Amino acid sequence: MASVTVTVDIAAPPERAWQAVADVQDWPRWTTSMGEVKRLDEGPLQVGSRARIKQPGLPVFVWEVTDLNEGTSFTWVTRTPGVVAWAGHEVVPVPGGSRLTLSLTWTGAFGGLAGALMGRRTRTSIMRDAEGHKACAEAAT
Repeated sequence: MASVTVTVDIAAPPERAWQAVADVQDWPRWTTSMGEVKRLDEGPLQVGSRARIKQPGLPVFVWEVTDLNEGTSFTWVTRTPGVVAWAGHEVVPVPGGSRLTLSLTWTGAFGGLAGALMGRRTRTSIMRDAEGHKACAEAAT
């Protein structure tokens, strides 16, 4: 098992930060780490929702929401042979706004290897995502 976690403070209320996080199809508009995000279902994000994500230099992955606390957090998972990747997204209130924590954990037979090979690139990508969420949420306030 291997993991990467990034946290940023956002000068926007948690409701606005959550909107930026939960509108997954809009992510490519404000982060360069996402080439395309296509929801495979309609309606609000919920357990079982799926999205096809294409990131620069990576194959297409389909992510499925496994846990969701409306307005606060969601976790989704994608699987490849020998690797299960879990991505977490959490927004909590803090004085002056909100705090966003993004994480990615690799498990499975090759989870540790995936983390060793992809850790630096993933940290950079997640930092871009976090800064993009921050910019999106702050611009709307």
